[in-house]
Parts: sequence; C-alpha cells; structure tokens
Amino acid sequence: MVAIKNVQNISVPEYLNEGFFVDALEDGLRESAIKLHEISFEWGSNPGDNYCSAIYRVLLKFARSLNATESEESEQLSLIVKTIPITEETKFLEDVKVFIKEKQTYTDILPRLEVLTNGDRFGAKYYYSVKTPMQTIVFNDLKVDGFKLATCGTSLDWAHASLILQQLGKLHATSMVLAKKDPEIVKQYHGGMLSEATLMQSEIFENMFGGFLKGLIKVVSTWPGYENISQHLQRFSDNFKTVCVAAAKPKPGDRYVVLNHGDLWTNNFMYAYDDETQPEQPTRVIFVDFQLSFYGSPACDLNFFLNSSVKLELLQQRRDDLIKVYYKSFRDALEYAHLDEIPSYEDLLWELRSRETYGIFALFGFLPIITMPKDLSKDNSIENMQDESFKQKQLETIFSQKFLNDHHKWSLKRAEALGVFNDY
Repeated sequence: MVAIKNVQNISVPEYLNEGFFVDALEDGLRESAIKLHEISFEWGSNPGDNYCSAIYRVLLKFARSLNATESEESEQLSLIVKTIPITEETKFLEDVKVFIKEKQTYTDILPRLEVLTNGDRFGAKYYYSVKTPMQTIVFNDLKVDGFKLATCGTSLDWAHASLILQQLGKLHATSMVLAKKDPEIVKQYHGGMLSEATLMQSEIFENMFGGFLKGLIKVVSTWPGYENISQHLQRFSDNFKTVCVAAAKPKPGDRYVVLNHGDLWTNNFMYAYDDETQPEQPTRVIFVDFQLSFYGSPACDLNFFLNSSVKLELLQQRRDDLIKVYYKSFRDALEYAHLDEIPSYEDLLWELRSRETYGIFALFGFLPIITMPKDLSKDNSIENMQDESFKQKQLETIFSQKFLNDHHKWSLKRAEALGVFNDY
C-alpha cells in the first residue's frame, strides 16, 4: 500500500497517482521494476509565480526490485511535476506547441548543447511526460542540487545578472554550432512568445499584455515632457499585434540567429550559492521553462532580459559592461567548439539595436510583473487577468509605484533618444 502525504492540503489532480510515479521513476531511472512506498506532495512554486502552469514538488520513497536473493534498499527522490492545463484562456499555448517543444528541448536539444561545452549544464534532467489527461512533464528537483530562485519581486544586481549573461552566451553559442551541424533544428524552433500563432489567433495575449501597456500609457500621459512618448506608446497599443509580431520576426540584414530561451525573466532561472564565506554571491545558474524557445536574433533574449529583470541603477551605470560580459562568454564558447565564423561585437550591437522594440514589450509586459509586491501577485493568472475589474485594480496599484515609474521614465527616454519609436 502506497502512503500519500499532503501536509499543505494542496489540490492535486487524480492522475498524479501511484501508477504515474512508478512510470516516471522507471522511465527516468531506466529501471524495469520499481516498488513505490510513499508519495509526498507540496507546491513547487508560490501561487501567482507561474501564469500558465501548476508546479508540484513530489518526494518519492521507493525501492528498485531486485532478484529474490537480494534485499531491497529503500531510496528517496525529489521530482518537480509541471502541469499545463489547457483552458479557453490558455488555448493559445497549444498553437505554439509549448508542450512538444519543451519535451524536445529537454530530451534532445539540451543534451546535445551540453556536449559542446566545457562541462556546462543548461537545464534540469528530464524524467517523464504525458499528454493526457493533462499535459505534464517531470524533471529532477533542482533544489536538491543547491539551486533556488532569485528573490521574488526584486530585479537583479551585477552578480546575478552577469552570471545569467555568461550562461546565456554559452547557450546561444552552442545553439549556433548545433544549427550548423543540424540545420533542420532551426525550422522546428520558429514560434516564440511573440509569434504570429500566439498573437494573431488569440485575443487573450493582447488582453493581458496590452492591458499592461494601457496601464503604462495612462501613467506616462501624466508626466511632463513625456507627451510624445505617450503618443508613441498609444500607437503601439493601437497596432499591438502587428508591432509585437514584427519585433520577433526575421528581418533583412539579420547578422546571425541563435536558440533563444524565449522567456528569460527571473522566474525562469535558478541560482546556486556554493561559497559559504559569501552566501549572497551566486556561483552557478541554470535555466528552466523552455516552452517558448525559438531560433531568432540573440537580441530578443538580451533585450527582453535587460528590460525586464535588471536593476535600474545597474542599467544606468553598467549596461554596456553587461553586454560585454555576454559577448565574451559567447565568443569563448564558439572558440571552444571550433566554429570558423564568429560574429563580431559590432554584429551583436547591430542585433541589439534592431530588436529594441522587443525590449519595449518586456518593459511594459514583464517588468511590472517581476517587481510586483507578493500580496498583489498571489492571485495572478491568465484567467484572472481577463476579468476587467480585477485587472484595472491591479494595474492602478502596480503603476502607482515610484520605483517602477522611475525605471519606466529612464528606459522610455533612452528608447526615444535611440529613435526606437520610429521602428514601428
């Protein structure tokens, strides 16, 4: 008899049962017979941290069945179970094949990328997945390996941001090498967050993120000296879908393409802190959530990350230094993999400027979410954000925050000085 523990009394789908976890262990451990003794459930993330999925942390106690002359040794293993319930509000996720893409990334792409590095690891170990009754994928628990999320509601300092950019440089570089060896991969990874499939076939995406843009426009229109910027943002809002799609689409003159993570904000990477003498200094980083990955300009990931996840003072003082950290790691990884033609730093700067609109999207669509106080974020979901009264109440509170206003003021003036608003 398998014991079930659920101390937090969380809601768990019925199919996450003994049979499911026996199959997960047998697949993940490459074992033919597992005897499961106990299943313990708890939340794998805080409510509101994940808009499109439910994350469970599951501790399993089990034994590998041996022959009759040997005793069975009890083991335990912590797994992360990610479920993606498809509702009317989240149906657009099926249009960009998030489940199939994430499974392929973990089972095929990441292992091939990691072979091309000097011992780097980009993601969790894949164990098991099912499509029915709900799209579900199982990984090893990165918390056991010492990883944890950065502090929720806080943008990143130099130590955290620069470490992410070093690892991103390696991910982008190895994906270029892989694409050269296997060009068909580029064709398979063509739809990301701002793809036509996401935007043109659904109103949900625009209702949610377009609502954040309207909230920004409302507050910007009250700032002296921002009248022109307010009009430019209104033009973005009036042409929301076409501007967003154009921000990610291939362009004439693109210098090079890489595999973008596609959703590079603070909930989608985890840090390890291995130096006991500097407990706040991250030493390792790993990516999670590859469901929106796509081959495209490296500046999509970079501008999205810089405009959504980095402290304002750091952007003001050391933005160029961050880009140089990324490029050095990118170039070093390409040299290690013996790629003949390495994009120049000038190529990277060209890409960054050509995709600044992608960064504007992150500025209004994700920066407010990332910096949102925990008491506001706990009720966040795509479904709740379709409720007009709920959304308006959230937006008014979010956009009244001074630190967010300061960040938007600086970033929008920077975009104006660069001529970004003339790009659409």
